[in-house]
Amino acid sequence: MSEGAVEAREVETSRRVAGLASIAVHGLVTVPRTATVLGTSGYAVWLLVEKSVVVVSTSDATRLPIGIEIPVAAADDPFKSVAHGAEVELGWNRVMLEGLSVHVARWWDPRPALPGMTVAQLDAAIAGLPTTPPDVPGERLGAALALCSPIALLTAAEPLVGKGAGLTPEADDYLAGALASTRLLSEALNHQPGTAMLDRAARLIVELADARTTRLSAALIQHALLGRVAAPAGTLLRALTGRGEVTAAHQSLIEVGHSSGPALAAGIVLGAQSIVQFMSDTERRW
Repeated sequence: MSEGAVEAREVETSRRVAGLASIAVHGLVTVPRTATVLGTSGYAVWLLVEKSVVVVSTSDATRLPIGIEIPVAAADDPFKSVAHGAEVELGWNRVMLEGLSVHVARWWDPRPALPGMTVAQLDAAIAGLPTTPPDVPGERLGAALALCSPIALLTAAEPLVGKGAGLTPEADDYLAGALASTRLLSEALNHQPGTAMLDRAARLIVELADARTTRLSAALIQHALLGRVAAPAGTLLRALTGRGEVTAAHQSLIEVGHSSGPALAAGIVLGAQSIVQFMSDTERRW
Protein backbone atom coordinates (compact mmCIF):
# COMPACT_ATOMS: atom_id res chain seq x y z
CA MET A 1 0.00 0.00 0.00
CA SER A 2 1.32 3.46 -0.91
CA GLU A 3 1.71 6.29 1.59
CA GLY A 4 -0.90 8.23 -0.38
CA ALA A 5 -3.40 5.41 0.13
CA VAL A 6 -2.72 5.40 3.87
CA GLU A 7 -3.27 9.17 4.00
CA ALA A 8 -6.51 8.81 2.06
CA ARG A 9 -7.70 6.21 4.55
CA GLU A 10 -6.73 8.54 7.41
CA VAL A 11 -8.84 11.36 6.02
CA GLU A 12 -11.89 9.13 6.30
CA THR A 13 -11.42 8.64 10.05
CA SER A 14 -13.29 10.89 12.44
CA ARG A 15 -10.45 11.72 14.81
CA ARG A 16 -6.67 12.10 14.66
CA VAL A 17 -4.47 12.00 17.80
CA ALA A 18 -0.77 11.93 18.58
CA GLY A 19 0.74 8.88 20.24
CA LEU A 20 3.63 8.12 22.60
CA ALA A 21 5.04 4.75 21.55
CA SER A 22 7.47 2.25 22.99
CA ILE A 23 10.56 1.81 20.85
CA ALA A 24 9.85 -1.92 21.10
CA VAL A 25 7.04 -1.50 18.53
CA HIS A 26 9.01 0.76 16.19
CA GLY A 27 9.51 -1.88 13.55
CA LEU A 28 5.84 -2.86 13.65
CA VAL A 29 4.39 0.58 12.91
CA THR A 30 6.91 2.03 10.48
CA VAL A 31 6.36 -0.42 7.60
CA PRO A 32 2.89 -0.68 6.00
CA ARG A 33 1.05 -3.82 7.09
CA THR A 34 -2.32 -5.08 8.29
CA ALA A 35 -3.13 -6.06 11.86
CA THR A 36 -6.15 -7.74 13.47
CA VAL A 37 -7.99 -6.55 16.58
CA LEU A 38 -7.53 -9.20 19.28
CA GLY A 39 -9.68 -7.40 21.81
CA THR A 40 -10.90 -4.05 23.09
CA SER A 41 -11.81 -2.37 26.36
CA GLY A 42 -12.49 1.16 27.45
CA TYR A 43 -8.77 1.53 28.14
CA ALA A 44 -7.07 -0.24 25.24
CA VAL A 45 -7.14 -2.04 21.92
CA TRP A 46 -4.95 -5.12 21.40
CA LEU A 47 -3.66 -5.69 17.89
CA LEU A 48 -2.13 -8.84 16.45
CA VAL A 49 0.64 -7.72 14.09
CA GLU A 50 1.95 -10.85 12.38
CA LYS A 51 3.27 -12.81 15.41
CA SER A 52 3.59 -9.76 17.64
CA VAL A 53 1.16 -7.64 19.66
CA VAL A 54 0.75 -3.87 19.80
CA VAL A 55 -1.49 -2.22 22.40
CA VAL A 56 -3.02 1.21 21.83
CA SER A 57 -4.11 2.58 25.21
CA THR A 58 -5.58 5.65 26.86
CA SER A 59 -3.61 8.09 28.99
CA ASP A 60 -5.05 6.63 32.21
CA ALA A 61 -4.07 3.04 31.39
CA THR A 62 -0.77 1.41 32.35
CA ARG A 63 1.96 2.25 29.84
CA LEU A 64 3.05 -1.10 28.42
CA PRO A 65 6.39 -2.02 26.81
CA ILE A 66 4.52 -2.97 23.62
CA GLY A 67 2.17 0.00 23.67
CA ILE A 68 1.22 3.28 22.08
CA GLU A 69 -0.38 5.74 24.50
CA ILE A 70 -2.81 8.40 23.28
CA PRO A 71 -3.60 11.65 25.16
CA VAL A 72 -7.24 10.69 25.67
CA ALA A 73 -8.83 9.29 28.83
CA ALA A 74 -10.94 6.14 28.87
CA ALA A 75 -13.98 8.20 29.91
CA ASP A 76 -13.85 9.80 26.46
CA ASP A 77 -14.44 6.33 24.93
CA PRO A 78 -11.94 6.66 22.06
CA PHE A 79 -12.23 3.00 21.01
CA LYS A 80 -16.02 2.80 20.84
CA SER A 81 -16.03 2.09 17.08
CA VAL A 82 -13.30 -0.58 17.14
CA ALA A 83 -14.64 -4.11 16.71
CA HIS A 84 -13.05 -7.41 17.73
CA GLY A 85 -11.60 -9.18 14.69
CA ALA A 86 -11.51 -6.04 12.54
CA GLU A 87 -8.57 -5.36 10.25
CA VAL A 88 -6.39 -2.35 11.05
CA GLU A 89 -3.87 -0.62 8.83
CA LEU A 90 -0.44 0.35 10.14
CA GLY A 91 2.48 2.15 8.53
CA TRP A 92 4.58 5.30 8.52
CA ASN A 93 4.22 5.55 12.32
CA ARG A 94 0.44 5.49 12.11
CA VAL A 95 -2.28 3.15 13.34
CA MET A 96 -5.61 3.59 11.57
CA LEU A 97 -8.35 2.30 13.86
CA GLU A 98 -12.04 2.60 13.03
CA GLY A 99 -12.96 6.14 14.04
CA LEU A 100 -9.46 6.97 15.25
CA SER A 101 -6.10 7.61 13.56
CA VAL A 102 -3.07 7.49 15.86
CA HIS A 103 0.13 9.18 14.68
CA VAL A 104 3.26 8.38 16.71
CA ALA A 105 4.82 11.71 17.63
CA ARG A 106 7.20 10.62 20.41
CA TRP A 107 8.97 7.48 21.61
CA TRP A 108 9.94 6.10 25.01
CA ASP A 109 12.31 3.30 26.03
CA PRO A 110 10.64 0.53 28.10
CA ARG A 111 14.06 -0.76 29.16
CA PRO A 112 14.99 1.29 32.24
CA ALA A 113 18.61 2.42 32.43
CA LEU A 114 19.97 1.28 35.79
CA PRO A 115 23.18 2.50 37.44
CA GLY A 116 25.82 0.15 38.81
CA MET A 117 25.37 -0.91 42.42
CA THR A 118 26.60 -3.39 45.03
CA VAL A 119 24.97 -6.57 46.27
CA ALA A 120 24.69 -5.05 49.74
CA GLN A 121 22.80 -2.05 48.35
CA LEU A 122 20.35 -4.28 46.48
CA ASP A 123 19.86 -6.51 49.53
CA ALA A 124 19.02 -3.46 51.64
CA ALA A 125 16.63 -2.09 48.99
CA ILE A 126 14.48 -5.24 48.86
CA ALA A 127 14.41 -5.90 52.61
CA GLY A 128 10.86 -6.63 53.74
CA LEU A 129 9.28 -6.64 50.27
CA PRO A 130 7.14 -9.71 49.37
CA THR A 131 8.56 -12.18 46.85
CA THR A 132 5.44 -14.25 46.16
CA PRO A 133 1.90 -13.16 45.19
CA PRO A 134 -0.91 -14.82 47.20
CA ASP A 135 -1.95 -17.42 44.63
CA VAL A 136 1.34 -18.26 42.89
CA PRO A 137 3.95 -20.64 44.35
CA GLY A 138 7.33 -19.08 43.69
CA GLU A 139 9.78 -21.28 45.54
CA ARG A 140 10.92 -23.29 42.52
CA LEU A 141 11.34 -20.19 40.37
CA GLY A 142 13.37 -18.44 43.03
CA ALA A 143 15.59 -21.50 43.53
CA ALA A 144 16.17 -21.84 39.77
CA LEU A 145 17.14 -18.19 39.40
CA ALA A 146 19.48 -18.44 42.39
CA LEU A 147 21.20 -21.42 40.74
CA CYS A 148 21.55 -19.55 37.41
CA SER A 149 20.55 -22.79 35.71
CA PRO A 150 18.74 -22.53 32.34
CA ILE A 151 17.35 -26.05 32.75
CA ALA A 152 16.08 -25.36 36.26
CA LEU A 153 14.56 -22.08 35.04
CA LEU A 154 12.63 -23.81 32.26
CA THR A 155 11.45 -26.50 34.66
CA ALA A 156 10.22 -23.87 37.12
CA ALA A 157 8.58 -21.72 34.42
CA GLU A 158 6.62 -24.55 32.80
CA PRO A 159 3.93 -24.95 35.51
CA LEU A 160 3.55 -21.17 35.84
CA VAL A 161 2.92 -20.10 32.25
CA GLY A 162 -0.75 -19.46 31.56
CA LYS A 163 -1.90 -19.98 35.15
CA GLY A 164 -4.58 -17.58 36.30
CA ALA A 165 -7.43 -15.67 34.71
CA GLY A 166 -7.36 -12.68 32.40
CA LEU A 167 -5.44 -11.37 29.41
CA THR A 168 -2.25 -11.55 31.46
CA PRO A 169 -2.58 -14.45 33.93
CA GLU A 170 -1.16 -13.76 37.39
CA ALA A 171 1.60 -16.37 37.14
CA ASP A 172 2.69 -14.92 33.78
CA ASP A 173 3.03 -11.46 35.33
CA TYR A 174 5.04 -12.97 38.17
CA LEU A 175 7.35 -14.76 35.75
CA ALA A 176 7.73 -11.65 33.58
CA GLY A 177 8.70 -9.56 36.60
CA ALA A 178 11.30 -12.09 37.69
CA LEU A 179 12.79 -12.40 34.20
CA ALA A 180 13.03 -8.65 33.63
CA SER A 181 14.45 -8.08 37.09
CA THR A 182 17.07 -10.77 36.59
CA ARG A 183 18.07 -9.32 33.23
CA LEU A 184 18.37 -5.69 34.30
CA LEU A 185 19.77 -6.11 37.79
CA SER A 186 22.29 -8.71 36.60
CA GLU A 187 23.61 -6.09 34.20
CA ALA A 188 23.70 -3.44 36.93
CA LEU A 189 25.69 -5.79 39.17
CA ASN A 190 27.82 -7.29 36.37
CA HIS A 191 26.29 -10.64 37.29
CA GLN A 192 27.23 -12.54 34.14
CA PRO A 193 25.82 -15.97 35.16
CA GLY A 194 22.37 -14.38 35.40
CA THR A 195 22.45 -12.87 31.93
CA ALA A 196 23.95 -16.06 30.47
CA MET A 197 21.14 -18.13 32.00
CA LEU A 198 18.48 -15.93 30.36
CA ASP A 199 20.27 -15.92 27.01
CA ARG A 200 20.37 -19.72 26.97
CA ALA A 201 16.77 -20.20 28.13
CA ALA A 202 15.09 -17.36 26.23
CA ARG A 203 14.08 -19.16 23.03
CA LEU A 204 12.46 -22.07 24.86
CA ILE A 205 10.65 -19.78 27.31
CA VAL A 206 9.22 -17.81 24.37
CA GLU A 207 8.09 -21.04 22.71
CA LEU A 208 6.51 -22.19 25.97
CA ALA A 209 4.62 -18.91 26.34
CA ASP A 210 3.44 -18.98 22.72
CA ALA A 211 1.97 -22.44 23.27
CA ARG A 212 0.40 -22.00 26.70
CA THR A 213 -0.86 -18.49 27.33
CA THR A 214 -2.62 -15.55 25.68
CA ARG A 215 -0.91 -13.71 22.84
CA LEU A 216 -0.72 -10.53 24.90
CA SER A 217 0.84 -12.27 27.87
CA ALA A 218 3.28 -14.20 25.68
CA ALA A 219 4.41 -10.94 24.08
CA LEU A 220 5.00 -9.35 27.48
CA ILE A 221 7.05 -12.35 28.63
CA GLN A 222 9.13 -12.17 25.47
CA HIS A 223 9.91 -8.51 26.07
CA ALA A 224 10.56 -9.09 29.78
CA LEU A 225 13.38 -11.43 28.77
CA LEU A 226 14.97 -8.40 27.11
CA GLY A 227 14.41 -6.16 30.13
CA ARG A 228 11.42 -4.28 28.68
CA VAL A 229 8.72 -3.60 31.24
CA ALA A 230 5.63 -1.51 31.92
CA ALA A 231 6.36 2.01 33.14
CA PRO A 232 5.48 1.40 36.83
CA ALA A 233 7.73 -1.68 36.87
CA GLY A 234 10.56 0.39 35.45
CA THR A 235 10.03 2.94 38.23
CA LEU A 236 10.39 0.21 40.88
CA LEU A 237 13.53 -1.20 39.26
CA ARG A 238 15.11 2.25 39.18
CA ALA A 239 14.18 2.76 42.83
CA LEU A 240 15.86 -0.51 43.78
CA THR A 241 19.08 0.86 42.32
CA GLY A 242 18.87 4.13 44.24
CA ARG A 243 16.94 6.25 41.74
CA GLY A 244 13.71 6.80 43.62
CA GLU A 245 11.90 5.87 46.82
CA VAL A 246 11.40 2.10 47.02
CA THR A 247 8.27 1.99 49.18
CA ALA A 248 6.39 4.50 47.04
CA ALA A 249 7.43 2.84 43.78
CA HIS A 250 6.45 -0.60 45.09
CA GLN A 251 3.06 0.67 46.25
CA SER A 252 2.38 2.32 42.88
CA LEU A 253 3.09 -0.93 41.05
CA ILE A 254 0.97 -3.17 43.26
CA GLU A 255 -1.99 -0.85 42.67
CA VAL A 256 -1.94 -1.67 38.93
CA GLY A 257 -4.83 -3.90 37.89
CA HIS A 258 -6.41 -6.62 40.02
CA SER A 259 -3.50 -9.06 40.17
CA SER A 260 -0.99 -7.88 37.57
CA GLY A 261 0.69 -5.20 39.66
CA PRO A 262 1.20 -7.29 42.81
CA ALA A 263 2.45 -10.23 40.72
CA LEU A 264 4.87 -8.09 38.72
CA ALA A 265 6.19 -6.46 41.88
CA ALA A 266 6.69 -9.80 43.62
CA GLY A 267 8.48 -11.19 40.57
CA ILE A 268 10.80 -8.20 40.43
CA VAL A 269 11.72 -8.62 44.09
CA LEU A 270 12.16 -12.39 43.63
CA GLY A 271 14.61 -11.81 40.79
CA ALA A 272 16.55 -9.34 42.93
CA GLN A 273 16.59 -11.68 45.92
CA SER A 274 17.82 -14.56 43.76
CA ILE A 275 20.74 -12.49 42.49
CA VAL A 276 21.67 -11.51 46.04
CA GLN A 277 21.52 -15.16 47.10
CA PHE A 278 23.69 -16.38 44.20
CA MET A 279 26.33 -13.71 44.66
CA SER A 280 26.38 -14.12 48.44
CA ASP A 281 26.73 -17.89 48.14
CA THR A 282 29.54 -17.44 45.62
CA GLU A 283 31.38 -15.04 47.92
CA ARG A 284 31.11 -17.49 50.85
CA ARG A 285 32.50 -20.33 48.75
CA TRP A 286 35.54 -18.21 47.91
